[in-house]
Amino acid sequence: MVAVQYGMMGPMNGWGGYQALLVVVILLLLAVIVILFLRYRPIQLEARETEAIAKVGEGEPEAADDKLEVALRLLDENERRVVEALVAKGGSMLQKDISYELGFSRVKAHRMVQSLVKRGLVTVEEHYNTKKVALVDWLSG
Repeated sequence: MVAVQYGMMGPMNGWGGYQALLVVVILLLLAVIVILFLRYRPIQLEARETEAIAKVGEGEPEAADDKLEVALRLLDENERRVVEALVAKGGSMLQKDISYELGFSRVKAHRMVQSLVKRGLVTVEEHYNTKKVALVDWLSG
């Protein structure tokens, strides 16, 4: 049987100092693990980006030849849908057809086309009462 002494602050069984030390050590270990995790993750992402840039720089056929694939990765979902529809229709469509086929309002279709024009992926020319949207040459050819 263990003898427990009672002091002014409660029972004193000899573990009080060790328990506090154990809690401090556990907290320090957790802090070190969190810091290492946060520092290691950006380095890992940076290494992946460097590898991707090196692949494009080496001129590997699958990385450099498919310009459309690279462009599609950089677009948001709606812009990607517009470009995919243009590719499916041979590289050009009327803006009203984009609106109809993709289920966009006329305003949304206009905004998506204008965004793609700003990015340099499509050209727009007047076509009667609507606009003809076409992929740029370097992207379609």
